[in-house]
Amino acid sequence: MMTKLVDLARKNKLFEIVIKAFVWIMMAIINAWYEFTGFLRCHGVLGNQYSDIKALKGKYDGKRCFIICTGPSLTTEDLEKIRDEYTFGMNSICLLADKTSFRPTFYGCNDLGVYKKLKSNIQQYCGNQIKVFVSDRIKRNGDIKKGWYVFPENVAYHTYDRWFKQSFWCKFSGDCYRTVYGMHSITHSLIQLAVYMGFKEIYLLGADCNFPKGKQIHFQDYGVPDTTIDTARERNIAGYKEVKKQMNQYGFTVFNATRGGALEVFERVNLDDLLKEDK
Repeated sequence: MMTKLVDLARKNKLFEIVIKAFVWIMMAIINAWYEFTGFLRCHGVLGNQYSDIKALKGKYDGKRCFIICTGPSLTTEDLEKIRDEYTFGMNSICLLADKTSFRPTFYGCNDLGVYKKLKSNIQQYCGNQIKVFVSDRIKRNGDIKKGWYVFPENVAYHTYDRWFKQSFWCKFSGDCYRTVYGMHSITHSLIQLAVYMGFKEIYLLGADCNFPKGKQIHFQDYGVPDTTIDTARERNIAGYKEVKKQMNQYGFTVFNATRGGALEVFERVNLDDLLKEDK
């Protein structure tokens, strides 16, 4: 929808003024609603909404986890190496169901288009064993399984700047019961959830952060094109930089265990050396 509005705004000056005003007002209202309801929820006014998320607070205090992204560097061999770790999978990792016996501890998806495309794969892949996190937008617009965790995701706070000003900035939430700030990737949302759940060491795997036009950007294509691929790297890096700013305040550290790629925001570690140290 936003892509169509932006395209329409570019075609006519009058349309541009009207559309920009409309989007700015709507996003301001939605953002205010999320902030207000989140405040009420944290003060016991909204009952049990998102209570399952609240129950996860600090549950894995002091543990480490791996967040598995979907860059082309991801391999089934590396997944097998971390099968005994706490792991978060996302999006198209469900397409590896018949290629490896590895299954993540948790799975996350916050994009409605991705979910609709992969819905049957996700439900079959996760079954009843994997704890699944989806955004409230997915719950409102898609059929989800009973027992899945739904998190309140606010993307309205920076939507106008992203689409109409090409300004990529983000917020980080330390209280996912109140809200999860959508940055520019499900990876960023899962980092917030992991911190909320108490994980102190977070390792990124498959976070290539490369988006070359006309070339492979995921370990496996799943037919959901990114209409803003030109700014994908810039947007992702903006999210990672915001995460790094919050590490001291919330007492966690993110490391990049990806093999290669362009993400240099976090300290790099070699996956094989890391796992070898544990033996």
